[in-house]
Amino acid sequence: MAGSPPKLPDDLPAIAQITSPALREAIVRCWSDSLARSPYQSLAVSPQAPHMPARPLLLHVNEVNARTLELIEVAEKDYGLHPERDVTLATAILHDVDKPILYRWNGASFSYAEGRSLADHGAVGADLCLSHGIPLEIAEMVRHHSAFASEGLPGTVEGTIVHYADFVSNDFAAILSGVDTIHASTRPVPKQRRD
Repeated sequence: MAGSPPKLPDDLPAIAQITSPALREAIVRCWSDSLARSPYQSLAVSPQAPHMPARPLLLHVNEVNARTLELIEVAEKDYGLHPERDVTLATAILHDVDKPILYRWNGASFSYAEGRSLADHGAVGADLCLSHGIPLEIAEMVRHHSAFASEGLPGTVEGTIVHYADFVSNDFAAILSGVDTIHASTRPVPKQRRD
C-alpha cells in the first residue's frame, strides 16, 4: 500500500461508540492491517461487492453500522432483547474487514486476489480479527455473517442484527445500482407479475 493509512476512526465514526478502549484499538489495527495487505489506500476506493465494484466499501460499512445501531434500538425497545452493544457494533464495523484483501477492482474490471474467491469471505476476516486480539465471539460472527461463504448464519441476536443490517445496505444499494439484490440472487423465490 502506498502512502499513509487513513485516519480510520474518522472514516468509521462508529468506532468512537465502542466503549472498550482495547476493542476500539483492535478494530483500528485490524482495518489498518487489511488495507496494508491490499492495493487500496483507503476504504473509499476498496470495492463493496463483485456486483457493485465501483461502490466504495467505506459507504457500505458506514451504512451497516448505522442500520446496526437502529436495529439494536428496535431489539431493545420493541422486543425486550438485550444485545451486547459493543459486540454487535464491533461485528458490524468488522464484518467486511477482509474485502480489501480479497477483492480487486481497477476501475474497469473486478476480480479476486490471486488464489482467493468469494468462498474465502468471512473466514479471512475472522482470522485477521483473531490475529489482532478481537474476541472470539466477534470473530466468529464475522466468519459466519455471509450467506455466500459460510454454513449457518449467526444464531444470536447480535449476529442477526448485523446480518440484516448488511442485507439491507446491500439490497438497497443494488436496487439503486440496477443490479440483482442479495436476496434475489441467493433465494430462489418465484417472482409474481405485477399487472
